[in-house]
Amino acid sequence: MNRRMKAVYEIETIYELLDELTYYQLLQLDSGCHQADIEPAFRQESRRLHPDRVARLGDTAFGAKANKVFRAVNEAYRTLKDPDARSAYDEEHASGAARLSDEGRRDARNAAATSADPELAARTEKGGKYWRMALQCWRDEDYNGCAMQIQFALSFEPDNEVFKEWQAKAKEKADKAKLNENPYKLRIV
Repeated sequence: MNRRMKAVYEIETIYELLDELTYYQLLQLDSGCHQADIEPAFRQESRRLHPDRVARLGDTAFGAKANKVFRAVNEAYRTLKDPDARSAYDEEHASGAARLSDEGRRDARNAAATSADPELAARTEKGGKYWRMALQCWRDEDYNGCAMQIQFALSFEPDNEVFKEWQAKAKEKADKAKLNENPYKLRIV
């Protein structure tokens, strides 16, 4: 069998099963694969299933099927390459969904925005109070005060990774500032 006909059969088969295939199956990956495995798998599958491979056949109905399969492969890649979207998809997939819903995609975008914006890192009211004070100390370059306020916030949210990350940064900045401090309060000329 020649390569073009093999590609036609593969695309036809995938098109028939498209609604049942998960994103992992579209990229021929295990659901527990490493994040680094996703892009090479996408590249391989996009080359293998690209509509241009069968465009010379001249069949427009088949071309539409090939385009739909290729769009599904791209959707799988866009979802799985983003760790937040991938975790949202994994949650939905565990409940039986083959595709990520619009609501899941929106939740993943919100999670990504939360991790990117430190103002939104707090999850509790009391943790948020100390977190806002810590951010104010950061802006005022009071890094010792920032670390202390984050420690208070961590007492309400001990598993908050953003707090821990910022506390480490504040302690590092405080240590650097202490090294540059003149302990004798002498004027060095």
